Amino acid sequence: MLRYHLTTQRHEWTAADERALQRHLQRLEPQLRHFRPDLVHLDIRIVHQPRADEFVGSFRLSLPGTVLVARRNRAPTVAALLHQAFADLEERLARYKARLRREYAHERKRAALEPEQARFLERELLDRRELLDRALAGDRAAFDALVEEELPGLRRRVERLLAAAGREATEAAVEHVVADVLAKAMAELAHKPARWTLGGWLGWLAQRVVQRETSGLTAAQPAG
Repeated sequence: MLRYHLTTQRHEWTAADERALQRHLQRLEPQLRHFRPDLVHLDIRIVHQPRADEFVGSFRLSLPGTVLVARRNRAPTVAALLHQAFADLEERLARYKARLRREYAHERKRAALEPEQARFLERELLDRRELLDRALAGDRAAFDALVEEELPGLRRRVERLLAAAGREATEAAVEHVVADVLAKAMAELAHKPARWTLGGWLGWLAQRVVQRETSGLTAAQPAG
């Protein structure tokens, strides 16, 4: 269970707020499973600003060797604030882990890692190899676990692709494309180029999916 501390100012925390927070915590926790639980802590502070009628938050995720801070921290509602702040934290977490992997891959940089950072990478590497083997054998649960931390970045990539294609990037539209990308990735996992990162490959698949759907919509438009 992720340890966290929550404080609010000028806002009465509601049951709906708590449910929204717990949903986001449940999404974040699997992405932290290779860190020692006692070295991970999330500090949340939410303040209501009456003049601007908005909520401002401080979201700080403490990990071995770093503190990740959400920069997307203003919204008109608590639900919107939690959504964008946790999405920001998930992206920063994915980038932090990617940086650790790059440093671990270089012997001289590996020596500069903190002991717990190196242990995290060793645990993650073993787990990812096992998940990859199971996913290649057709295990959907293993595939879902393998791509879990790539999803925030993939969703942001899809939002940008939809906007560039002149389509509204609603949550439903984004999730529709993400579902198509994951289905395609599961079917083609064995053919992923070894030199590509998993996140980069998923982004490339997303571009193909959006291009295919956009060309289909264009073809379906009646002549003016």
